[in-house]
Amino acid sequence: MSYVEDIKLLVDTAMTELQDAKNNGKVQANPNSEESFLCRWVAQAGKKQRFNPSVTPNMTEWVQQGRSMGKNANIKGRMAHISAVYHHQFPVGDEHAAITREQFDGFVASLDEADWMVHTEHEITRKVRVLSDGQHSFAVCAKALTAGFNDAGELTKPLSLYVRGQEGGFVELLLSHGLLATKVTDYKSIVKYHGEYKIWPNNRATSLVVLPESLKPAS
Repeated sequence: MSYVEDIKLLVDTAMTELQDAKNNGKVQANPNSEESFLCRWVAQAGKKQRFNPSVTPNMTEWVQQGRSMGKNANIKGRMAHISAVYHHQFPVGDEHAAITREQFDGFVASLDEADWMVHTEHEITRKVRVLSDGQHSFAVCAKALTAGFNDAGELTKPLSLYVRGQEGGFVELLLSHGLLATKVTDYKSIVKYHGEYKIWPNNRATSLVVLPESLKPAS
């Protein structure tokens, strides 16, 4: 199974078993009880190796947050958000249309229209600095961009994007063009002061994507 299928199975199973426990009167319908249940549930699922190793980092993070933050960890809310995003993008298994150069170019054009400083014409092979004069800034290696798409114009390998700007707006703009991205770093990357993100063939990332707020379920 792919990471997409693994994370969907994990969060859907957790939410189903939480609901079953509430229906059976084993868990009260309040944030403290629900978060406590989910923290224990994830910890036990990890010990029993109920799910594939691809989601182990997510489970470890949730347990740590649950133990340190209590109900403020909001494991339930995060799981619901993950489920909404992944079922929206992958209604059946991990099937998804190819990511095309046309989509990507449309996304870049939208950045330009939103007054981002866009850099797509140079190779990025060593630590570089991009001058943006305070504007939001976006860069991609020209060589990697060309190599990332096949002759049919379909993305065939992960492509790094370097970003200096507001993450939420950037992720929503990606989504508006049918793209999802994983985050590699917040600001330390080969492009100075820029975070690194990656887009993936068929949006089929091997780790959790940055979750668009627009797909977050109402609490």
